Amino acid sequence: TDRSKLNAMKFLNMLCMYSIISKPMLLPLLSCRMVKLTLQYGFCDDSIVGFATAGYSVFLFTEDIRLASHIGKVSESLVEESPNKHALRSRLCKELVGTLNIFSKPCHSIVASFPELYNSAMMAGDVENAVICRWWYCGGSFWSGASNLLSLSKYYVQCINEAAKYHQDTVFYLTMTAYNALLYLSGTTNGDVDVKSYHELDEIGERTNSPFLVYQIFMCRMSSHF
Repeated sequence: TDRSKLNAMKFLNMLCMYSIISKPMLLPLLSCRMVKLTLQYGFCDDSIVGFATAGYSVFLFTEDIRLASHIGKVSESLVEESPNKHALRSRLCKELVGTLNIFSKPCHSIVASFPELYNSAMMAGDVENAVICRWWYCGGSFWSGASNLLSLSKYYVQCINEAAKYHQDTVFYLTMTAYNALLYLSGTTNGDVDVKSYHELDEIGERTNSPFLVYQIFMCRMSSHF
């Protein structure tokens, strides 16, 4: 009930969110501070973020995968018991489902969870993570060997259209890259949406200084040769 401590936890939550991308080395310090505040002043929804980020930090900076996975399971249980579980599912989709669950659950069950996470993110008004969950579902299905590529292509079209609608450029180009490979492997010459060529996407990757996009293009090109 201490408003200043609740605000501090919200601020640390925001710092964790941005540090994952810009400064991961800060995550152990930030999550440890959140856990200490929780132990001293009581539990709140942001405490779950602190626990999950602590598990993610263990994964990033130590070799104790078992401990990281255990912390992830505890955090996931707390999320499901929270009245704000949709917002927390959306907030922690990368730390829990996208990373820590990989070591404790089969690949197909992780991929199958993304549509529900997408719905939670949309219910929470978190469009950015909703689109990312849609992309993860498409990519996870494709790279884990989906048998029905024509059916999967519909999800790729949805993802491309949503990424364009909500101006999520990174997801837009990443999805387009894999969609090119999917069309080639399924023997389809014309898709349901206009896509850029690998050459055009290469130029975008270099212009935007996006090594992950360049890597994705390389992997998709390789997949088209097997």
